[in-house]
Amino acid sequence: MCEALMKKELTRMGRTDFVATSAGLNATPDTPAHPWSVAAARCFDIDLAQHKARLLDSDMVDRADVIFAMDIQNQAELLCRYPLARRKLRRLSAFAGKDELDEIRDPYHEGEEETKHCYSVLQSCIGNLMIALGLRDTRK
Repeated sequence: MCEALMKKELTRMGRTDFVATSAGLNATPDTPAHPWSVAAARCFDIDLAQHKARLLDSDMVDRADVIFAMDIQNQAELLCRYPLARRKLRRLSAFAGKDELDEIRDPYHEGEEETKHCYSVLQSCIGNLMIALGLRDTRK
């Protein structure tokens, strides 16, 4: 979800100098997106029909400039597996703005409505991240 939203925002801004990708710590490679995610994504004009899960590996960690964890559990697990990633690791919820979230909960078992809500939270965090990076005008 986050990768698709980030790519959409970067494309909208005409930015080709950033690459966004996602991978899970416990993902089953090549698993399609959950039907709730696919349905919720349509509400944000995103097509996840061809999405396939990727498992995070050391090469991805090494190549990344920054790694965003969605929640405390994933952050801790990532640091246990890849301790040298500490300097690259951030929580995307730090960009929640006025909502002041500690973490972005995984909606996987929560249903389609909670998945839509998660998309909204991610979209807001990504927008605030773009502003913090100076990539988006705050007047928009």
